[in-house]
Amino acid sequence: FSVRPPARPSERRIQHVRDAMLTLLNRHDGQSFHRVAQRIRYADEMESLWYLRQDMMAALSDVHGEARARREMRPINDLFKGLLPQAMVARPHHRFAG
Repeated sequence: FSVRPPARPSERRIQHVRDAMLTLLNRHDGQSFHRVAQRIRYADEMESLWYLRQDMMAALSDVHGEARARREMRPINDLFKGLLPQAMVARPHHRFAG
């Protein structure tokens, strides 16, 4: 049997994700936030928005630290569930007990 890739997200769904990302960035000030927001505004595919999460995380981490940045990004990450090919979705990390 074959696994079907997810259907291409509608323009409305892409805009919903874009708006959520911009809303989070708009709560912060600084050149790095403005630069990332500009790139998000012009991203026209869900995959592009997915990769821009890394830039958001970097900008947030620089200002607030990684732990807070991860907390703030969690709702954004959840918006991508079921919208991307499985190979693109981050896999959970497992720490080795030792």
